[in-house]
Amino acid sequence: MEYKEMKELKDCILSSLHCALPGIVESFDAQAQTACVRPAVKRRHADTVFSLSLLRDVPVFFPGSRAAGITWPVSAGDECLVVFADSAIDRWFASGEAEEPGSSRCHDLSDAFAFVGFRSVLNALENVPADPSFFGMTEAGINEELAGKSDAGHKHSAVDITSGTLALGRGGTGQTATGATTTIADIVTAGTGVTITAAQYAYWGKVAMVRIVFTRSAAVASGNTIVCTLASGKRPKYYATVGWLYNKVGVLSTNGQITVNGAITANSSNTLLATYILA
Repeated sequence: MEYKEMKELKDCILSSLHCALPGIVESFDAQAQTACVRPAVKRRHADTVFSLSLLRDVPVFFPGSRAAGITWPVSAGDECLVVFADSAIDRWFASGEAEEPGSSRCHDLSDAFAFVGFRSVLNALENVPADPSFFGMTEAGINEELAGKSDAGHKHSAVDITSGTLALGRGGTGQTATGATTTIADIVTAGTGVTITAAQYAYWGKVAMVRIVFTRSAAVASGNTIVCTLASGKRPKYYATVGWLYNKVGVLSTNGQITVNGAITANSSNTLLATYILA
């Protein structure tokens, strides 16, 4: 094979292989935590320069685990780094389980992940301090979150404890804290095809916890299912992670809607549990 032919073959292979590149968010779906991303670097093949197509339904990275994590607003115009998986991610993304790829794709534009926060020089942060810091949050917002939380340095006698749950190991009764609700109708409204069999809700200042037990009349093989909606006044200020059966994960949105992802067996009992900051 001639050198020119070898070079053309190499260029052809590399033009279809994608590893990582900067992108710009076009839109963000907060419910699914996916974005449409416009690649910010054009590609060259032979003597032709061309723009890559818009990347759709790209999972956005938020650091955390099944039980806790950190989120932030994602908006059109935010810059990000897009990386491309070794194999097709469609089946994994739909089920959350270890799956055989449904396609022979490799490092394809269809299998991207977005890491929002990388910045060009034009959009670099100004005056980055030497110590850890948060930006985008006002003093008023921080004070609002701190309202209702006790100082760590003061102490109370036993007679001052009139609410909350004191553990058995510390001489308490282990009973539910003042502010608890167990009436289903006062806590939650069931989604389509869902029956709520038990519900418990409690709050301590700005921190709340909810436990929901539900069944669904029809089975779900994969994907997102709307289970229920929390009553007004019991909803979170920020999106929160919901743990449920078999260590799967759901999302509690700011409008009170609880959505779970994964298979659901018909008429089986499932338990949801979430701890979050109240609105």
